[in-house]
Amino acid sequence: MVRKLKLVGVPIAVLLMGCVEENPALSPTNTVSASPVPEAAVAIVNESTVKVRWKPSPSEQLPAFKEYYLVLVEMATQRVVRRISVTERQPEYILLLGGLRRGTLYGLDIWVRFRDNTLSTAPRTLLFSPAVQYTEIAGQPIRLYEQDAPPEYPNGLNLNMGGMPAVLTRAFAAQWDICFEIVDGQARIGSPIASQVYGGQRKQTLVGNRVVTDVAALDEVWVSSPLDSAAGDLGPLMLDVPEQLPSNKGIAFFLMRVDTTWAKVLIKPGPDGRLVQGTAPQRYVELAISYQPEKAIPSALPGRRENGSGVSMQRY
Repeated sequence: MVRKLKLVGVPIAVLLMGCVEENPALSPTNTVSASPVPEAAVAIVNESTVKVRWKPSPSEQLPAFKEYYLVLVEMATQRVVRRISVTERQPEYILLLGGLRRGTLYGLDIWVRFRDNTLSTAPRTLLFSPAVQYTEIAGQPIRLYEQDAPPEYPNGLNLNMGGMPAVLTRAFAAQWDICFEIVDGQARIGSPIASQVYGGQRKQTLVGNRVVTDVAALDEVWVSSPLDSAAGDLGPLMLDVPEQLPSNKGIAFFLMRVDTTWAKVLIKPGPDGRLVQGTAPQRYVELAISYQPEKAIPSALPGRRENGSGVSMQRY
């Protein structure tokens, strides 16, 4: 198995593999009444690194504004993993938080700090857990072929076979979590139970009907809400796959396996921009996958609020 983590270039990115400690660590105060917090915060998770993005706070327009103050916490233990100050003004803020553990739920609070060292009354908060991204399996591209391909060609994908994904032929259809087919000229991908051409025992994977278009990599699929809502309406669905997008980029969707583990799936375009590649009867789609093998942990969750003031302050 080859795991490849690709972090797409961004205008502003800071890689934080260690801690940037604050001395002393300040406690939130209410001295700045109802001060604005960042307008938005979203995260994408892969392997042991999380990319966080937020828009400038309106507080930046205040003379008293000093910086953003971030606190990363391991939620199960309430242990503060690191504290970070961001002082340089940017049109959009993007941080890469490295050194995280897969399957561990983290919370990140983004505060505004003012020149008198008081903090905003509430942070913008994200909860997330790192996942694993696969662009290849055993050194080969992840490709699923149409149903009329020779029997040695894989038509489906299993996301947790021995702890890693596996592309499987029709003989192993009962183990598929995703399958690919072309019916009456329309390519489709999704839940095996909804297939029109594959029979026998099949899994009822839940697939979201929200398709994210015009993305070249999974790192461009930003998530700031639970995947069961970010995915749209979940069901045993087969999604239509267009031959090609005008942008020549890819599309992504979300799914949940029957064991409640989650994945984001990208259909990658070929060199000519086509999503459905090859020629009949060996047409195929090529995938990249971000998979969270821990049960019932979507790869991103919304900010948890307690008493209307953000994540509990007692852990500081």
